[in-house]
Amino acid sequence: MRHFRSSCPLDYSKCCQTVTIYHQEGAEYTKNVVPGVFLDFKKTQNIDKTGSGEVNSFLLVVPCQTQGVFVGDKVMLGEGPEVVTREEWAALIPSKVRGLVVVKYVDPKYWNGTMCHIEAGG
Repeated sequence: MRHFRSSCPLDYSKCCQTVTIYHQEGAEYTKNVVPGVFLDFKKTQNIDKTGSGEVNSFLLVVPCQTQGVFVGDKVMLGEGPEVVTREEWAALIPSKVRGLVVVKYVDPKYWNGTMCHIEAGG
């Protein structure tokens, strides 16, 4: 994944973390370790008719020129283990793996017609 910083006026100096992005395509699982990103975890209270509960969300910023994360991908802070079987993929869930999140949206951001970063979250 190539980082885009040359002519974009945005400051990516806070993008100094490494994540592992897991992607499933049919019965194949890929692992991509991506340095130079920003991952922020957020906890809020959600109030509805039945009461309140804790809601976890996250924001992932990936400076780049190409799409590198997709809805349904699993993202882990740091370098994660290999995942090659369906069972390993199924075991990779946020309630069991600390620092793991599942991407629910992907929002590419552009500057002068060129993608400068991707924001993903859930």
